[in-house]
Amino acid sequence: MIQFFRKLRYKVSSEGKTRKYLTYAIGEIILVVIGILIALGINNWNENRKVLNNEHLLLQKLKEENGINLKSMDQDIAYRNDLPNTLQNFNSFLKTTDLEMKKDSLRNYLSDIFRSTAYTFSQSNLINYINLYNSTSSELNKELATLLSYQNAMQIISEKGIDIKIQYFFDVLKRDVDFNSLDIKSYDMLKSLEFRNDIMIILGIEEEITTQFKNTLDQMQKVDSIIVKKLMP
Repeated sequence: MIQFFRKLRYKVSSEGKTRKYLTYAIGEIILVVIGILIALGINNWNENRKVLNNEHLLLQKLKEENGINLKSMDQDIAYRNDLPNTLQNFNSFLKTTDLEMKKDSLRNYLSDIFRSTAYTFSQSNLINYINLYNSTSSELNKELATLLSYQNAMQIISEKGIDIKIQYFFDVLKRDVDFNSLDIKSYDMLKSLEFRNDIMIILGIEEEITTQFKNTLDQMQKVDSIIVKKLMP
């Protein structure tokens, strides 16, 4: 009987030790799991902070790039607004019969129309931001995509405007006008209906350029405003 109780006590004692060991082991596993989860959380927090810092830095570069483009456009606002009216007034001016007596006015018109601009934009940070964050549907992403489209369209139509001006202005008048000195050698082409029609063709493309110019400028200002808000702490 005594031996039986000894065996029973040993069995109970062994079961108690096993239970304690299992409890200890489970506790250790839980601690390890908690440690892993904490480490993953810290790592994810660090990664998210890096992403936010990188986006913040890219936004600063994007704002600077957009500011350079805005400054370039600002220099042409008055010119672009005035040019369509200048061309219309020039077309009416050409109908007068005494152009020879109005050389100064004629030269002023020729000088105003002489100017041509092919618009180009710095877009590396704009394109970089769109490519990096194209999976998000934020307001900024949508407006940046619109801006890129407007800028590309502006480049294309302004280059087309130069081609048309060369064809219908410079090539037409190259024998009659010295564009270096604006010395007028002959008035025959300037007085012709053909040249007045050429001016209307130029007017058509310049009105398109002016419309695209305003749309692009407005979009650049809108994007700048959104970026400023995103950069605010």
